[in-house]
Amino acid sequence: MTEQQLQALQARLVGEKESILASNALHEGEEELEELEGVDHHPADQGTELAEEYVEQALEEQRDEELEKIDAALAAMAAGTYGICTVCGEAITYERLEALPTTRTCITHAI
Repeated sequence: MTEQQLQALQARLVGEKESILASNALHEGEEELEELEGVDHHPADQGTELAEEYVEQALEEQRDEELEKIDAALAAMAAGTYGICTVCGEAITYERLEALPTTRTCITHAI
């Protein structure tokens, strides 16, 4: 992998991290507004709201997991170990890193 390719992947990871953080901030603002409503709703509305809360909670967990993967990839870049399979120690192909920049394993050990 060339230095230019590494920089492109790093810029992409930083961009994805910023996007996730912005999304988290937006959702936190929406939650504060919802808490202020305090209006009684029809039971069906409450069921819908509960379902939406479950979905949002799942999405938040997914965003948090993705942030952890991004932080790990950026730390590996800083340490000089990015692009090296954590299982076998071989180089991960650029094509795989381009498709999945947070991966820590080569295609052979992806399972």
